[in-house]
Amino acid sequence: MSLIKHSENLFEFRDTCNVYILKSGAECLLIDTGSGAVMQHLPGIGIERVAWVLHTHHHRDQCWGTSVVQKAGAKIAVPEYERHLFDNVEAYWQAKRIYGNYNDTNTFFSLGTNVPVDAILEDYATFVWKEYEFRVLPAKGHTYGMVSLIAEVDGRKVAFTGDLMTSGGKLYQLHAMEYSYGSLVGVEFTMQSILALKRENVATAYPSHGTPIREVAGDIRKLESRLEALADLGRLSTSGFSSIFFKDWQTIRESKLQPITQHLLWAGPYTCSNFYVVLSGSGHAMLIDYGLTSLAHLHISNDHGSYQALRFVQHHLEQLRDDYGVREIELVIPTHIHDDHVCGIPFLQRHFGTQCWALDCVAEVITAPDAWASTPCCFHRPIQVQRTLRDGEEFHWRGFDFEIHHAPGQTEYHAMILGEIDGKRIVFGGDNLFLFNPQAGEIDRDIAIQSTVMRNSFQLDMHRRCANVMRVMKPDLLCPGHGELIPMTQSRVAEYTDYIDRKETAFREVVNEPANHFIDLFWARMLPYLLEARPNSEVAYAVKIRNNLERSAVFSARLLPAFGWTSHGGLESIPLEPGERGEILFSAIAPSRADPRRRLMTAEILIDGVSQGPICEALAWTSPD
Repeated sequence: MSLIKHSENLFEFRDTCNVYILKSGAECLLIDTGSGAVMQHLPGIGIERVAWVLHTHHHRDQCWGTSVVQKAGAKIAVPEYERHLFDNVEAYWQAKRIYGNYNDTNTFFSLGTNVPVDAILEDYATFVWKEYEFRVLPAKGHTYGMVSLIAEVDGRKVAFTGDLMTSGGKLYQLHAMEYSYGSLVGVEFTMQSILALKRENVATAYPSHGTPIREVAGDIRKLESRLEALADLGRLSTSGFSSIFFKDWQTIRESKLQPITQHLLWAGPYTCSNFYVVLSGSGHAMLIDYGLTSLAHLHISNDHGSYQALRFVQHHLEQLRDDYGVREIELVIPTHIHDDHVCGIPFLQRHFGTQCWALDCVAEVITAPDAWASTPCCFHRPIQVQRTLRDGEEFHWRGFDFEIHHAPGQTEYHAMILGEIDGKRIVFGGDNLFLFNPQAGEIDRDIAIQSTVMRNSFQLDMHRRCANVMRVMKPDLLCPGHGELIPMTQSRVAEYTDYIDRKETAFREVVNEPANHFIDLFWARMLPYLLEARPNSEVAYAVKIRNNLERSAVFSARLLPAFGWTSHGGLESIPLEPGERGEILFSAIAPSRADPRRRLMTAEILIDGVSQGPICEALAWTSPD
């Protein structure tokens, strides 16, 4: 690919990000580096030396070639609040919390090895090189520490804006707006950043992806409107999770089991994660989920970084024995994979011999959490599954009839379970549907909403599928994973479907098409995510890919092994039709010496031969023989 000339001294190289070149005589300054391939094209415009690289943010697609440029003699300047993700990034990977993780910020897209830093780009300060003076403007949004760089270039005031926005008034990636679990607070940050950019009155903004933004003020106005539509979904948090924070007096003591019907109990609305008990009437119990007793056990607030995984504490079983005569907890069925709903299952299996049945996609994750640990909130202990259930399968337990359906809403790996219990059609909905007051627009009451967590493999059609499942089930009562029981009527199902429609419209409008490609964080995923190997041993990796492009495409992958590791083979490819999924397999050889430090393995992904950069990652280490 040749260089694109924007003005006398400003050039662009389209790579895994847009790399901008500012020329001064035989020297230049780069804005970001992409893969580093830009170096091959610089002699063609008379450049003999790269003096500086200024990075807008820390993501791998922006800077995985920085070491190449650095070895050629360039100095590196990075945003003040992301320096640690350049020159101390190896420590980040050692300390990164894997299990019990409710932090969804996209620092996982960091480099794997340290990059020495020569200068920082301090908020509201200036960086001067030759005739160019860059003013550093905070651009918090796509990442926490991202900056825009405002400069006069060839007589025009321009901005280099990283991934703040794209041409046409869109976000580059919607999932980047998710900072904490289920919270799109990045929408608020982005609004502040684009309004600050608008006040600069630049002639052109040059983003990290896509074409130059020529109508800066007009495109910002469009994005303002789209961000407001997202906010109207409710409190910049589309999970409804914020509605389950309780007063201390409500949770300081263990709640009491309460009857829903003669043969169905629950622990009341003040548990953290609801679980339900089906009674046989003859001393046997079947549980739907069994997780945490109170919200404090989640450790999602100030103490989040202090713990490595959820610690389960037994609850409610004495009352089940003493008040309801349960002698045997025979069966437990999880609605979905999340640790706050399944962390008690290994305890039941160890102490009561309880069997676990699970929907196939749920079983795949909970039986091998190390492989799937890039997904938030996996429980760190593998759970044995004695029976794997299929989508739509009917099953029976001690006179009760059930059916299970794949309902990929709050997470891709989620089921809803319908039971005929005491003459009522009861759905166990997990973390899909809640009652929630958005406190936005014309809505001033609780409505039925579908929770969203972008990092839970969200795709647009997932919620529509949940609505379809709900219409097919026609429940009388929904038993949610958090909060109060929800009586279901046709009008409430219609309200739920309407919310999903509004959400889908807002999500689709704020990104470019094909929307799922810019919404789906895990269109490429590397398994296993955590891997411990013996020195010199051979290990296998799979890169799972789903085609969100709405057209046929050839997807290719190349394993980029960590320091000390080697890989067999090079670029492997697979053709995929629209919506089709596939996987590419690789093997790697561990170093000859044990090294307990986590090393970052990545895979470069190409679409029809065009590199997207080292998109997906995994962590590996070697243990002694």
